[in-house]
Amino acid sequence: MKKLTLLLLFIPLMATMVSAQVLVSTDPSPKNALLEEYTGIHCTYCPDGHAIAQSILDNNPGRVCVIAIHQGSFASPSAGEPDYRTSFGDALAGQTGLTGYPSGTVNRHVFTGSTTALNRGSWSASCDQIMQEISPVNIGIASSYNEASRELSIQVELYYTTDAPASANFINVALIQDSIYGPQTGGGAGSNYRHMHMLRHLITGQWGDEVNTTTTGSLVTRTYTYTVPEAYNSVPAVVEHMKVVVFVAEDHQEVYTADEVDAINGTNLYIGNISSAEPYIQRGYQGFERTFTLEANSNIDGTEPFVFELVAENSPADWQASYIVDGMEYTGSTTINLTKGSATPVTVKVIPGPSAGFPGYVLKMKSLNNPSAPEKMFRVMLVSGVTDLLVNGTGGPESANNQGVYLDGFAASGNDAYAVVNANVMRDMINANAYQDVFTCWLNIAWTFPALSDSQAEAVMDFMDAGHNIFIAGQDIGWDIMSGQSGSNGNAITQQFYTDYLKAAFIGDGSSANNKLTAVATDPVFGGVAQSSIVDVYGGNMYPEEINALDGADLIFDYNTAAKHAAIRYESENYRSVYFGIGLEMLSNAAIRNEIIGLSRQWLSDEMTGVEYGEAMKALSLGQNFPNPASDYTWISVSESASGGTLEIYNLNGTRVITRTLGKETLIRVELKNLPSGIYTYRIVKGSEASGSKKLTVIR
Repeated sequence: MKKLTLLLLFIPLMATMVSAQVLVSTDPSPKNALLEEYTGIHCTYCPDGHAIAQSILDNNPGRVCVIAIHQGSFASPSAGEPDYRTSFGDALAGQTGLTGYPSGTVNRHVFTGSTTALNRGSWSASCDQIMQEISPVNIGIASSYNEASRELSIQVELYYTTDAPASANFINVALIQDSIYGPQTGGGAGSNYRHMHMLRHLITGQWGDEVNTTTTGSLVTRTYTYTVPEAYNSVPAVVEHMKVVVFVAEDHQEVYTADEVDAINGTNLYIGNISSAEPYIQRGYQGFERTFTLEANSNIDGTEPFVFELVAENSPADWQASYIVDGMEYTGSTTINLTKGSATPVTVKVIPGPSAGFPGYVLKMKSLNNPSAPEKMFRVMLVSGVTDLLVNGTGGPESANNQGVYLDGFAASGNDAYAVVNANVMRDMINANAYQDVFTCWLNIAWTFPALSDSQAEAVMDFMDAGHNIFIAGQDIGWDIMSGQSGSNGNAITQQFYTDYLKAAFIGDGSSANNKLTAVATDPVFGGVAQSSIVDVYGGNMYPEEINALDGADLIFDYNTAAKHAAIRYESENYRSVYFGIGLEMLSNAAIRNEIIGLSRQWLSDEMTGVEYGEAMKALSLGQNFPNPASDYTWISVSESASGGTLEIYNLNGTRVITRTLGKETLIRVELKNLPSGIYTYRIVKGSEASGSKKLTVIR
């Protein structure tokens, strides 16, 4: 027999009255996203939904919870098959308005229309939107498990940082299980498909446990005990593979925030945080030190030891990174004492080497005396020496899974000045004004939804307006942005990008009949590319998109015959763009893929690539200024080929402080009287090319 016991405690608590140690943060915090995924075992497209959900989790560690709810006709088992359904699924699904599977809700929020149900192509952008909002309540969780009795005890704490919109809220405690192997029609694993995040039970019942005190400063503590059965519907309940998900709902619908812990001795004890008032991305320069100013805060009463560590992500071997606390510099882990209520400054220092890169450096902070509590992390990133940025779409795993196509193309064209990030990092780089050295963003959309979120599209348009170029490829980009059909994500922002910046017209979704890519022979850039087959790489989902060129753009590739068009290029006053209605991963011929990437890069970078591109950069490169350090003025030598370009001088915040148009002179005097003391960089820009940056020091 299952047993459920509920213990209640409510403590009115103002910020000034906090004295006892609590699990939960008392500072306003952003919402975490809760994706409730409606799925089944006879669902062809459900594995794609599972992959999208996992991609969202991977891209947002600690910020997203997923509950997979087996419900509906696709979840109904055939003879001899396991039954993964629960008694809660139908009621949950009934208030979503879903019309197909897989479907999902994100925080049970209505994003468009009147229902909460979302096509899997909308999950990523919806989670991103929710995570930008501030929650009125924070959640603390601690669980313990008695193996002998199978009794699970879950302590939940809520702290309201502001008045909740509704006077009655509901605590929901869900028990989910990973790594349940069983049947699945899609996914190719047969009866050995690995089901994840599966809902096994709602410990607080169908709609949760009511809370009636939801005003600012309220601390609510409740403890739930539940005996986990040996199995649900004869499917073993393996507690070692279980997690507890807790979320707070306004009613049966709107969810404020959520969090999860391991079922066995899990906790999300809030140990403190690492924060910064500065952008987390900066522009770097070879050999120049860049610093990020952070702040570490403890939420543990008194003075407590914390272990700090700086972990590099995709950092070139010739780059250096360290962190500084209390005047001491560290490259490995160290223990630092932090006192609650007293912020400790931490500086992360990065010096780029000759290799191009866009690495991350994650500062981690872990409580030494509370090792099961989640560690806190803060990631900083530096982009240096990167001319070509490969950008993977964030709407699913397909982009990252196929990035090798572009990396092979870069290698074949002799390009080693590239880096790989996702579209959210690209957006943040542009918004942080750290993108000046990146000439081209290669948007590898593949087959992901949305093709671009609103914030990503806005950033790309800013990037192009500033004189930079893009390459974008993927099937269903036009359908997603322009079709207006159910499940698509287009709006005024992304449609402006599609029509005004790509100069593209969406004609139709396409079909497997569009199975040949044929170059427009008269095109001066791509006309000599041989024909390649277009193949199905997405398990029967083959939609080579039919597009057309608006005024000013040029058709560059057709499907099979000249009647249906596959790709266009466009040159404006400020930028160039190349757009393919298929993902390049759909081309069967690797040599042709490489050729298209090489020719695209050649045209996007003013017809210079590989060795020629490097030689052109050297021809435009600057001689060192003299004197250096300088005071009122300095002399800079330039190449004759720089005539018609501009000299740009930047401070270390990336702000351009001097711009000077260059004539035929090869030695120019630059006045510095209006610049404060400091370190600056300068370069020559001509067309879409830029020289390497040099260091200029001004002293007074």
